[in-house]
Amino acid sequence: MEALNIAKIEKQAREMRAEELRRIQGLMAKRLALYFRLLAGSVADAGEALRPLFSWNPQDAQPTRRASGLTLPARASLSLRALFSWNPQAH
Repeated sequence: MEALNIAKIEKQAREMRAEELRRIQGLMAKRLALYFRLLAGSVADAGEALRPLFSWNPQDAQPTRRASGLTLPARASLSLRALFSWNPQAH
């Protein structure tokens, strides 16, 4: 029967453990890089989805005219203006 060399077995176990830790570290680095790449892509896609909300310009919209001409708020505004600007001495 052979004698066991405890020091050699411990050294081999440490080397195997270090090799396994390096393998796991490389694997985690690859997965973390993939995660951040996917996260950046998701943020970019979300930014593109939100772009219309922040780039809307009300002056670009063409006003729609109804058959009666003016919209209800415009007619109400003109009526109130006429009511408060009436001058009896002007007639």
